[in-house]
Amino acid sequence: MKALRLTAAYALCAVLLFALIAFAGCSGTAPSNTFTELLNLVPAEAAESDQPVYFNLIDYASYFKENGVGTFTSIEELLNQLVDKPREILLNLPGTGNSFITGYGRYAQETTITEKYVGYNVGDVDAEIQFGTPPSEGVAAIGRFDPAATKNALSSQDEWPPEIVSLYQTEEYNGVTIHSWGDGFKMNLITRLVPPHLDELGRAMPLAVTDKYLFNHPSLEAVKLMIDASQQKAKSLADLPEYGSIAEHLGGLKIYQAIIADEAVANLCLAPLQDKDNPMTEGEKQRYISGLGTPLKKFLTCGSGRGEDEKGAFTFIVIYHENPSLARENVSRLKQHIENDISVSLGKTWGTFFTETDIRAEGNILLVRLYGESSMLWQSLIYARDNLLYHEE
Repeated sequence: MKALRLTAAYALCAVLLFALIAFAGCSGTAPSNTFTELLNLVPAEAAESDQPVYFNLIDYASYFKENGVGTFTSIEELLNQLVDKPREILLNLPGTGNSFITGYGRYAQETTITEKYVGYNVGDVDAEIQFGTPPSEGVAAIGRFDPAATKNALSSQDEWPPEIVSLYQTEEYNGVTIHSWGDGFKMNLITRLVPPHLDELGRAMPLAVTDKYLFNHPSLEAVKLMIDASQQKAKSLADLPEYGSIAEHLGGLKIYQAIIADEAVANLCLAPLQDKDNPMTEGEKQRYISGLGTPLKKFLTCGSGRGEDEKGAFTFIVIYHENPSLARENVSRLKQHIENDISVSLGKTWGTFFTETDIRAEGNILLVRLYGESSMLWQSLIYARDNLLYHEE
């Protein structure tokens, strides 16, 4: 599909935007905020892995409403609106790591995520959650969808690759139509970014929509588990206290994108110790560990995002512990860590990035506000593998 032709008036906006947007019966958890509702769409099994686990949550609709962005049906229309907005609105737009299936992401100008091909467009998506690691990454979204429109769009197959046409089938599951094309993990770089919704790797992954939700994953069984979770027929991430509690605390703080992760993610700073291509001597390992500073006490999960209040912008961190005693001890440990220890990726004491800190325990949760203009620091534990939340294992 040909890229959208952007006019010179908003070409700069486009560059900046795409740089930013380059994761058995139960009672169920009532969605008190968008982040909790997103967790309700992901099965609890997604938290079980022998690898570090994290979830990327993005609340587009709240951000657009807060900043006076109206309706749009394409990235082009969104960019047209952003031209007239203050620069900080564009720079703080949520969207690091948007998914392909929602119409955002780095291929937004070449997307086939339109009414013509899948029955919805980027403007119909209000929020999304990404989970899993390639090639088993999944996406669930909240928005305004029309299952009949999606079914109708997928019945028009003239522009599909022939092999995709022959593989197409539908299945009804718990009142939801799942559209699939055989092996959702199979890649084909020749037929990439083509109708109906083949991604940048040429994968035709199972897709299902309800009036309010979207589900997408390479595994058909995983899509069914997502539907079960959304219908409270199976436990979701929101039913796990170590995840649900963090989502509750992230809500209501003008935070529009967040990461929620297990404790292993916060210790990715230890990865160089296991680097077989560049092995360290025992002495080098000891010096490296010493440079990480005093570790926090062990915790179970953590979440982070960028917020703003009357004092200004802040990095907000929520840490879930096994008990209140550990949370209380980590108040002093984190304060000392910020004051004395050096960021492994930025090379400066953590405290130099913050104008004010607010660190307190509530039960087994640690709540942290780190004020300062370094608005991307909230992502550092994932993308920079930094030592801000380095802890005992």
